[in-house]
Amino acid sequence: MHLQSKARPQWRPLLLALALCGIAPLSVAATPIIESFPRAEVARQQVDAEAEHTVVIGNIRRINNQVRAEREVQAVGELVRTSWLIPEGHSAKEAMAHAVHQLQEHPHTTLFFCEGRECGSSSLWANQVLGYSRLYGPEENQSYLALRLDDEPQRFISLYATTRGNHQVYVHLDQLTPASPVTDMLYPTPATLGKMLKAEGELLLPAVTPEQADSAITDAWLDLTARMLRSDNRLRILVDGTQAPAFVQSLLDRGIDRQRLEIGEPQPETGVRLEKR
Repeated sequence: MHLQSKARPQWRPLLLALALCGIAPLSVAATPIIESFPRAEVARQQVDAEAEHTVVIGNIRRINNQVRAEREVQAVGELVRTSWLIPEGHSAKEAMAHAVHQLQEHPHTTLFFCEGRECGSSSLWANQVLGYSRLYGPEENQSYLALRLDDEPQRFISLYATTRGNHQVYVHLDQLTPASPVTDMLYPTPATLGKMLKAEGELLLPAVTPEQADSAITDAWLDLTARMLRSDNRLRILVDGTQAPAFVQSLLDRGIDRQRLEIGEPQPETGVRLEKR
């Protein structure tokens, strides 16, 4: 999987079909980037041409009766919020995969992924983050993905899938198109980086070479990789690229065991590729 380019399909996508009665047709710009799951029903749809919106890209919790996110992105722009009721006989995982497959056709940066109880309170996600109470369900039956689409125009996408206690399956999309592109460097969480590596077997990190001026980007990827390895003591990686020796040495300097690191081929010329061993 490429963190900041078009990635290989991993799951499968979503479909938008019916607009709610009485809602005006969406403009081209306000149309959801993904198609809904086949025969899915639009349970709720909202469009705000100028919303101040927070994209959650980390774990959430309640502090002093307010929802706090470990990490977030705030921007003003056009916000499309759509919830689909998935036909009976299809799982939340299947519906989420249908959506993700479509998103991975775009250049993108994956920022955060969680599933099950690691996502935290389903009530907080449904009522506080996504603003739709029907999304509430057992915490073991939920998943959330946040990513940035890096084509034109830039978009931030949040996907939430859940199976309610009555076995109804919902998928929710938040699509934010910032009025001014967000230029801050954004990275996945270490846990998300590990999930992606395990799922795909390899990751291309757009790491800056140590010789270049802006070493902060390289340091950020090195810190993320080191934290990912510390969170899973059984994980071993092979590092490819012309900068692989320097990248591995920097991981050793951060306390990673030499037995968990291998240096591979001198390709790619820019960035490094991590392979799960």
